[in-house]
Amino acid sequence: MAFDGIMLSALKDNLKEKITGARIEKAYQIDKKYLIIRLRNNNQNLELLISTDPQGARMNLTELDFDFPSYPPDFCMMLRKYLKNSYIQQIVQPKFERMIRIDIEKRGKKFSLIAELMGKYSNVILLDDNEMVLDAMKRITEKQNSERQLYPGIKYQNPPGQDKLNPLELNTKDEFRQIIEEDFSQAAFRAVMYNFRGIGPYSAREIVFRAGIDPSENYNDLSDSEKNRIAKSLLNLFAQFKKGIYNPVLAIEKGEVDYISAFILKHRDPEKIKKFEDLDLMMDYYFREFLKDRELKRGIRELNKVVNTYLNKNLKKQKKLKKQLQESKNAEKYKKMGELITANIYQIDRGDKKVVVNDYYSKDQNEIEIKLDPSKSASENAQKYFKKYNKLKKSVKHLKREIAKLRHEEKYLKQVSMNIEQAETLDDLEEIKEELKEENYIKKQKQNKRNKSNKKLPPRKFISSDGYQILVGRNNKQNDRLTKKIANDGDIWLHTKVIAGSHVIIKRDTEKEVPDQTLTEAAAVAAYYSKARESTNVPIDYTPVENVNKPKGAKPGLVYYEKYQTIYIDPADKTLLKKLAAD
Repeated sequence: MAFDGIMLSALKDNLKEKITGARIEKAYQIDKKYLIIRLRNNNQNLELLISTDPQGARMNLTELDFDFPSYPPDFCMMLRKYLKNSYIQQIVQPKFERMIRIDIEKRGKKFSLIAELMGKYSNVILLDDNEMVLDAMKRITEKQNSERQLYPGIKYQNPPGQDKLNPLELNTKDEFRQIIEEDFSQAAFRAVMYNFRGIGPYSAREIVFRAGIDPSENYNDLSDSEKNRIAKSLLNLFAQFKKGIYNPVLAIEKGEVDYISAFILKHRDPEKIKKFEDLDLMMDYYFREFLKDRELKRGIRELNKVVNTYLNKNLKKQKKLKKQLQESKNAEKYKKMGELITANIYQIDRGDKKVVVNDYYSKDQNEIEIKLDPSKSASENAQKYFKKYNKLKKSVKHLKREIAKLRHEEKYLKQVSMNIEQAETLDDLEEIKEELKEENYIKKQKQNKRNKSNKKLPPRKFISSDGYQILVGRNNKQNDRLTKKIANDGDIWLHTKVIAGSHVIIKRDTEKEVPDQTLTEAAAVAAYYSKARESTNVPIDYTPVENVNKPKGAKPGLVYYEKYQTIYIDPADKTLLKKLAAD
């Protein structure tokens, strides 16, 4: 949901109050979309989040925890170079556009950090005191945009201005009437939105609604009195904004965000409103509860698309090879035809298209018709069938081997698909993505070694009612690491029978037998983190980890095991998972 100029004005005023005069201590770039500026102000540590995410470009103080990469990207290093130990002088919103400018001073030198918060065109740029671009989070070359470039050494240009009036400069109803053409023949709210800068569709509807007019009514059909009431509504609202008075709200409908606004929208259902005492808290809530979930779902869709493409190719190839294998298993019939032609060679002439002979291989010695190549002699036709027989016989081993490889890959891809569907965080997806790159399902991109993080996610961890650790793999690479490196002999390994699922380990720190309650809880967890999550009475195999082995050359996560027992159980529910979750 893109924020309009009114919302950004509220964010700007909020930041002016809280961080003007603050010292910039360090910058962190989480990924291509998120930047954190660590500040110190009034003996408080603060973190300024700048997001260029098209779904939620914004700038606010945050209390959320983020994982920072081990090696910062070049843009982040540049920010640290110029801004460390600098001070924020002022924060402005130029011309009520969707951008916020932070003017900064460091030992007499001046810089400006500009956040252009414009949906998919969002960007962050650092300028020197001559308005020259030091760098941009997203560099834009002439090839990408012939009208406006952003790269080091070029003079900064503001984004293309909208041919609209800054509503903060509107002073009278007469000015309002002069701005909008008298014959404007669209909805009244569009008359406001199309002629005044920074007013989005929700805000425009609210301005018209507060004038006591249906926002969808044609502006051209309104009376002079009604048009004046809209002007008055707009003037009253912006008089409030000029004083820095906002009432930020977030409205939720059916579990999704209906709207975010810097003021209450009376034309929407008031029962859906969730109020916040602090604008920054509202932004964090929006990110944590909605944007993050949306981003996770988007990542799941993208990775599943990759896996499903390869899985479909795999299944098609299996079908083709199985058909060839079935044909190869019928190779004996071609040998028989060759021998029957040989046995009847003297009754076949070149040019014959077929021959009918007695099938002395069959019990009743019925007549059989054999197709011939009329351009070949009887002997050549017999050799043709013998060659086909020999070729098919030789192909059986090869086909069986190839089908086995494809089945192995099919099992692996189905396991990956399950891991993707059950990913709980973006970090989970990132590890799966790296695994797919290593297995050559996703093309690897050149990466600066110093930018590559070796940080690995830990397995999911639960504590049984009896105090035993239960560890669960998040992906196939982690399944291997969990079973072959983290687990010790004597630990208990669990997995859904035949069904795709995570490796689960019960850690044993004593020689005592694992209590039945712990085994039951671990099995329920194993069923939950499997393809059978929505099923009942799921079979779970378990055995000491030393009975689990990995075939040579097997793909990540694929193992075989022996000397196991099976327990049937329903998957854990949210209540049990919460109860067992380790702190």
